[in-house]
Parts: sequence; structure tokens; C-alpha cells
Amino acid sequence: MNSRLTRLAGAALAVTVSLALTACGGDDSAEPAASATASGPFEYKDALGKDIKLDQTPTTVVAQSSVAAALWDAGFQVKGAYGELKPDAAGKLSYQAGSLDLSKVTVVGSTYGEFDTEKYALMNPQLLVDYTFDNKALWYVPAAQSEKILSLAPGLAVPGNYKTTDEAISTMVDLAGKLGADTKGAALTTAKTDYESALTAVGEAAKTSGLKVAIMSPGTDSLYVADPAQLPEGNTLKNAGLDVISPPNPKNEVFAQFSWEKAVDFKDADVILVDARTYDASKADLAKVPTWANLPAVKAGQVYPWYAAAPYSYQSYAKIYNELAGELKSAKKLS
Repeated sequence: MNSRLTRLAGAALAVTVSLALTACGGDDSAEPAASATASGPFEYKDALGKDIKLDQTPTTVVAQSSVAAALWDAGFQVKGAYGELKPDAAGKLSYQAGSLDLSKVTVVGSTYGEFDTEKYALMNPQLLVDYTFDNKALWYVPAAQSEKILSLAPGLAVPGNYKTTDEAISTMVDLAGKLGADTKGAALTTAKTDYESALTAVGEAAKTSGLKVAIMSPGTDSLYVADPAQLPEGNTLKNAGLDVISPPNPKNEVFAQFSWEKAVDFKDADVILVDARTYDASKADLAKVPTWANLPAVKAGQVYPWYAAAPYSYQSYAKIYNELAGELKSAKKLS
């Protein structure tokens, strides 16, 4: 897998990120619930073990795009963002940006490795929030600029790895509440209900169909198959009743790497979920790989997006799981 795909596959994991599963990170017209007036001290023990203590709750918060979108849906509007924020040819943002309204946000970076330190400094930031996947550094903060960036405002790390999407979303909601958002209001309560209903729909579709599902990130030189036990989406979907298959002899790693000759070992998968960040760009090349093209799920057209690095919010994952439930209902048992 080329370096870009390798980085993306690694990022998803955690998820991570999310490795999470439309242009569906939320309704583009959605507004977050109004944040309560921030006051009093702010304290938070982050994923790097740092105790962040501020005399006043920060209001000028800048966050990595998926984190920013999760906080936005939970009711807290960030003032700045960086990450995957380049619109496509149609002017639409990646699902990773969720419901962020960039007309209300200062963008200090639009892709991985990009961060405008001067623009950031002019914002007089009070807090920066990003994921950590290695428990050492902030994911999207460029290493060469990190010292300068972190001298301007404290950096708060949220975990990139979670057991379930419920846990991940709860983490974001809790942080939004500490930043002053009203997390007990009707909007968030409704969003949570929609999320739970979507998971119920996935469970019902799984029970009815008996489908076997694999989560993959196919590269040009290798096939990467996710161990669902290492993904929040994987555990959540298994808990809902979906049969998500594991690679043989899992080694506590998000992805197991296989040569393309070994792709036939996954012929029992009735449905394949593929990394939405890279699949469209690689689809034509993958069609030329015989062992991929001849997988039953591929031949049947039962290959659907896995929205890795989607914002951890009830709104985002309600859409993701509802979409998946519909796909499962229309898919056929192949094995």
C-alpha cells in the first residue's frame, strides 16, 4: 500500500476513528445547540495524562476537523479548525467535516500536514483539541511546528481508540459539556434516540439476513482486513448482532495485511465495507486485481462505504448506521 494509503489505514484504526463507518457526517444545514455561557475554571485530564487547568473555561477553541465536528454536533461551536477541510469539485466537504459551517470557523489547515501557525496565533487561541493515536503526540499537529503551536495555547488530546462508538461519542459530549455546551437539551436527546434506533435497525437487518461482513482497506499491493475487536464500529456492530468476521490469528492490531493471493480466504464475506476515504480513487485499479474482482461480495455489488474517521457524534453515526441498515436489508446471502 502506498504511503498515503498506509497513513489513512493507520488513522482509521484507531478510530478510529474512528475507524468508523455519508458524506454523512451530519446534515450540512444543522446548527449545534447554543452553547451555555462559559464561566469558571476549566479542568480536564487528557489522553496524554496531562492535567489541563485554566482559570476560565476557554471560548476560543481550535480543533482537528473530525473532533471539531463532533463537538459542534454536541453543542459547542469551535472558533477554528484544521484537518480534512478541502471541498471537492462540487464544493462539498468530506464527511469527516460533519456539519461544520466553515463560514463560522477560521480554517488554519485544510489537509494532513498543513497548519497556518501565524493565522492560528492571530486568533489568540485558548485551547487546541486533537486526537492522539500513539499516546505521545497530537495526530494532526505537524511535528515540525508542534513546539510553536503548543506554545500558543494548551493542547488537549482526546483518545483515538475506543471500544465502541457509544464510548467515543460520550467522550465528545462530555468534553463539549465541560466547554459550556448544554448537553442535556432536547436536540442532543433526540440525536441520541435516532442513533439508538439506527443501531436497532442494523441489529434487525443482521438477524433477518444472517450476513457475514468484512471491513477492509484494499491497497494497490496488499489487502488490509480489519479486526472488528480493534475498532469502535466493529465492536458496536457485533454488539448489535452483526456477524463481522475477523482475520485469522488476529494479533491485537487494527489491520492484518495479506497478499492479494490470500484475498480468496475472505470469499465467505457476503458484504464488504471499505474505507470511504480511499476506495473511490482506487476502485478502477482494484477492478484489475483478479482476486478482488472475483470475491463474491464484489461480483454481487455488495461493497459499501466504511466511514473511517467520521465525527464521533450521535448525528453522524445515526446516519451511518441507518445507511448500513438499508444496505444490509437489500444485500443477499452469498455463502
